[in-house]
Amino acid sequence: MARLVKCRKCGAKVDIKEAFKVVVGKSNTYYCNEAEYNSILAARKVKDDTFECINRIFGYTVTNTALFKEINALVKVYDYDLILSYLEENFDYLYEVMQRDFGREYNKIRYFSAILNNSLADYRAEKLQPEPIKKEEVEVIESHYKRKTKRRGLDEIE
Repeated sequence: MARLVKCRKCGAKVDIKEAFKVVVGKSNTYYCNEAEYNSILAARKVKDDTFECINRIFGYTVTNTALFKEINALVKVYDYDLILSYLEENFDYLYEVMQRDFGREYNKIRYFSAILNNSLADYRAEKLQPEPIKKEEVEVIESHYKRKTKRRGLDEIE
């Protein structure tokens, strides 16, 4: 009888011999396959990069949990990839805005999340919009070609 383990990502029961095993500390974690594990690592990296970019925008490491709550609310609608690309594209603007005096850090975080909330919908629509087809104007040269009249034979004339 084969021992079954639970996949960490999808929760499916997998035979221990077929599962992809990752040693974390003293315990083992199992995944259905290596591709599933790599997808989790990629998602974790994008999330870490997003928060690292936010910390660069603020100019310091933000430890206030309000930031995580605000970003988690945004992630339910938009994914981390979209948020990260928006942050990187508008880094200079966001950095200048966050250098203002807000009085409290909570106010700064709420203002930042309001900017993201209002801008991400337009940014996503802009990203998903297909690039317009380039139209090239071509000069049309008019030809002065006249078709010659066909010669008629003598038998046609008679």
